[in-house]
Amino acid sequence: MLPAATILLVFLTYPLGLGMWLGLTDTKIGRPGEFVGLENYKSLFSDSVFWLSVFNTMVYTGVASIAKFGLGLWLALLLNQNIRFKSFMRAILLLPWIVPTTLSAIAFWWIYDSQFSIISWMLIKLGLIDSYINFLGDAWNARWSVIAANIWRGIPFVAISLLAGLQTISPSLYEAATIDGATRWQLFRHVTYPLLTPIIAIVMTFSVLFTFTDFQLIYVITRGGPVNATHLMATLSFQRAIPGGQLAEGAAIAMAMVPFLLAAILISFFGLQRRKWQQGVKD
Repeated sequence: MLPAATILLVFLTYPLGLGMWLGLTDTKIGRPGEFVGLENYKSLFSDSVFWLSVFNTMVYTGVASIAKFGLGLWLALLLNQNIRFKSFMRAILLLPWIVPTTLSAIAFWWIYDSQFSIISWMLIKLGLIDSYINFLGDAWNARWSVIAANIWRGIPFVAISLLAGLQTISPSLYEAATIDGATRWQLFRHVTYPLLTPIIAIVMTFSVLFTFTDFQLIYVITRGGPVNATHLMATLSFQRAIPGGQLAEGAAIAMAMVPFLLAAILISFFGLQRRKWQQGVKD
């Protein structure tokens, strides 16, 4: 266990401890700080930009995670069937996940460009709109745009993970249920879903954590704009700490993310203890 423990200590425990300490000081870039207690956290309560980033993070995480789960589950069920070119389709499905995040973000940045957007061009050619859509210049347009980019990138992870879970379910269970007269919905409700629930809990925990702490997509596509409309807690923390020079304030924002992340982990942990879900029985 020593190598794994050393890696966790160096790359997780130390940065977390340093972040907690910096959040309790007034440290700035180039100047060591002094202990100020909870002053940084108190100032966040009156910081409208911080609360906007909390709102953005919740909307971003909630909408994207639900969409990724729904679309990922649908694709997993589809690719678990005996269809033509199944192996090829599985390989294609992985492309959004294996492409570097920054390259994906740059591609979406061009797709959403106010003057050269392919989406706007197509809609104009189809006669559905008269002028180019301002995807990244309007607050809600920008929010939905980055959410769509995150969904596109995250679906493969959910789909492939759930597909792996579906592969472990014995076909004899479906055969027995079919002989008993079960419909397709009943097969899913009473066979697939109960046996897939532990995998769903793990996959959605990681999906929520990845989405909640997303940084690269937002920073490359919008940098938190327009007027902080797409700032997540992670991007705001970076902006305050590095370009802004306020290391302590950035650390405090980063530490404010921890309770949300712990809540997601605990929900999954306690959910996995409910083994009766595997038999489709309510606790």
